[in-house]
Amino acid sequence: MVPNVIRRITPRKLLQKVIVIIFGLLLFIFGIHVFVTEREPQENTKIKENERFANFGMKSKYRLLHENQPIRNDDDIIYLDDELNNVVEDNKLQEVTSRPMKRLPDALIIGVKKSGTKTMLEFLKIHPDVCAPGNEVHYFTRNYHKGLEWYRRQMPVSVENQVTVERTRAYFVHGEVPHRVYRRIPNIRFIVVVRNPVLRTLLDYISQCERNKSKLSFKEAFFWNNDTGFLDISRDFIQTSIYVKFLDNWLKYFKLDQIHFVNGDKLYKNPLRELKKVEDFLSLRNLISSEHFYYNTSRDTLCIKKRECQGRPHCFSDSKLKIPPPVYLMKRLQDFFDPFNEKFYEKSKQHFNWNA
Repeated sequence: MVPNVIRRITPRKLLQKVIVIIFGLLLFIFGIHVFVTEREPQENTKIKENERFANFGMKSKYRLLHENQPIRNDDDIIYLDDELNNVVEDNKLQEVTSRPMKRLPDALIIGVKKSGTKTMLEFLKIHPDVCAPGNEVHYFTRNYHKGLEWYRRQMPVSVENQVTVERTRAYFVHGEVPHRVYRRIPNIRFIVVVRNPVLRTLLDYISQCERNKSKLSFKEAFFWNNDTGFLDISRDFIQTSIYVKFLDNWLKYFKLDQIHFVNGDKLYKNPLRELKKVEDFLSLRNLISSEHFYYNTSRDTLCIKKRECQGRPHCFSDSKLKIPPPVYLMKRLQDFFDPFNEKFYEKSKQHFNWNA
């Protein structure tokens, strides 16, 4: 007789057990393969990554930043369009001759508040050779204690041929900034956007009222009292418009040819003229043209053209007084600023016709 144990193992059950054993062996072999693959030295991966970056901008093919596939094979230069918001022909893109990295700025837009500094930077960023951080960095004012390397890390990635521009409006009026900049970056260049001091003062005052929800009248804000009629020149919105006072401080450390003044009153009316001067000052190619702008008549704004896939255009309007000031206030402010304006013309060697 066949034992009961042997009789229970039918050919069918035996086949099932063989299949289970074979499947287990396959899983075991696959697990070993995965383990060995993951245990490969990581140095090879790092070496390949370093080689890839080392070759960037050196022995590489033509390519555009917005395209993944090379378009030419007959040269060793990369063309880079760093600014996504501009419209630049392919043959005018920046030539990359060095490894991309974060660099200290080549130029600073240092002021003046309510004169068009933001508009100036946005217009300048149309140029493919210009790059800039998105926000005001305030390194030389409130973040100076964090060190120069912290400042460098706030800058965008750029190549050697590009010009890095940083904008912080408070630099121009801050008493310690000129000396701090001189210690850190003595050969840097400066862009100062100025406009009619009377208009700038009123715009600054109205902006502060809106921000602080103040309901002071013009008389209460600008005069010591209603009887004497003397201007309260201690107000910061008046002091900021005495440009020559702050320029004297900057000229203690820097030569006048390191500073370029932009006429903020003409920046919206004739931006190309002002931008051409800035391009020359920064030794940039003259690439910004009327093709980069259009005027929106329905909104009364000047707009930067964008590519079709980049959404709504970036538009700017000339700052206008929402509340018309009294005529006597305009006259008093004009009389107050006139002598300071004359001194500013003399020191800056540029006439702005603000006294007319």
